[in-house]
Amino acid sequence: MSKVGKQGKVAQQSLDLFDPAVQQEQAGDLDFVLKIHDGHLHDLEISSIANLLSALGQIVGIKQASFNTIKEGSTTIAVTVPNDCRSLAMSNVMKDTAAKHRQIARIQKELGKYGYHHAEISYGTLKDNEIYEPKEILYVVPELETEEEFKQQESLDGRLTRLQKGRDKSDHITIILNNGVEVPAQCSHKLLKELHPYFDNDTNLRFEGEATYLSKSNSYQLTLKKYIINKFHVIEDVSLEEWIDDFRAKGASNWSTHDDPIAEWLKERQD
Repeated sequence: MSKVGKQGKVAQQSLDLFDPAVQQEQAGDLDFVLKIHDGHLHDLEISSIANLLSALGQIVGIKQASFNTIKEGSTTIAVTVPNDCRSLAMSNVMKDTAAKHRQIARIQKELGKYGYHHAEISYGTLKDNEIYEPKEILYVVPELETEEEFKQQESLDGRLTRLQKGRDKSDHITIILNNGVEVPAQCSHKLLKELHPYFDNDTNLRFEGEATYLSKSNSYQLTLKKYIINKFHVIEDVSLEEWIDDFRAKGASNWSTHDDPIAEWLKERQD
């Protein structure tokens, strides 16, 4: 059996055409199967089953294909392709086309309704009262990536640039964070008047407000989409050396015993 990659790509293996088992298999019709490994058939609405069967039929792409079965267990939906169309059908399933992407999206949508994640398209021979063993998995349906927004109170340090007057009760500005990332932000007209002197200069500000993040299910990456500024204050520019001196002076860190506290700190991080 071939190995399948995460994105539905398949590492092909050649078949031994002189193997009697292979010759016997190639003599008959071939079944193409969409198998959903989580959930049960009786949980699916009829419209979902119809959409899944329709999508599978269009991915296989053979007019002469016939309906085979829809059965319980790991939900199994299958169509049968005549022997003389088997090569074209396998090619259609594996072909990277916009048409297939649309049908895969239909399958993903139906799986997403029920919180299902694991489905694949394979070929083989379905037999009554026998567990289906695919000859080859041709495509693994990628898990549908979902997006979710959430909000939290957060402080941001950065500088101000680009002002755009809003038609509503807020004005739109851009904060350049200390790491260079630009964040779209909003504030009230009243607060904007206080911020005006700090636009497009090197004054570091600390903003306090509400951050809106976008979370993607597959990548687990967070994107800061919007920030509403409620208040701010100026941050004094302090060099690393000045910060270290101030920290040593407090005594609690015990760094006053080190001649070169920065080197000691770097050494501790390496350890």
